[in-house]
Parts: sequence; C-alpha cells; structure tokens
Amino acid sequence: MIKVIIGYKNNQFSYLRSSGHSGYAKHGQDIICAAVSGIIPGGFEALTDGDKNYEADVRDGFVELRSLETMSEHDLAVIETIIAQIEGIARSYPDYVSLERKNDK
Repeated sequence: MIKVIIGYKNNQFSYLRSSGHSGYAKHGQDIICAAVSGIIPGGFEALTDGDKNYEADVRDGFVELRSLETMSEHDLAVIETIIAQIEGIARSYPDYVSLERKNDK
C-alpha cells in the first residue's frame, strides 16, 4: 500500500510524505504506482520557491517534501493540487492508497 501523510504545524503545511508500493500489479505494470509517482514528484517540479523554502527527498518507494519556511501562495496551491489528486486516487483505490492528515501543534 502507498501511504501518504500530509503534516501541518500550527495549521500550516509542514510536509508531504509518501512511502510504499501499491501492490496493484507487478512492477512495471502498476498503474497506481505510476500515477502517484507522476503526481507527486511531477508536482514538485512546479514549485517555484527553490531550495530556500523546502527540501525534497525522492527515491524508489519514498518521497518527502518538507517546508523550511512559509511557502508562497503559488507553491501552496501546487501542494493542494497534489493532495487533491492523491485524494482522488485514494477514494478510487482505497485498498492500495491511503492519505492521512496530521496536525502537529
């Protein structure tokens, strides 16, 4: 299962973490893994604040974007778009993708 966690601190975006593989189909033919792998890192490419406001870690089976400072409205809109797309996949394939929101104080 792909587990996506969206973290907030003081009600502001803090991080997005995705880990695991869906197990929907064998490696190389898994449309769910392909979709998530396209949405999250692809969305990161649309961020404009550069390395000063966030750091990203992208590797096989794991992706994390951590906010270092307050992000611009544009970049927050990109993050919310990524989240909305992942929510749609999680609704359609709940046995293969989960999305959790955490609000740390």
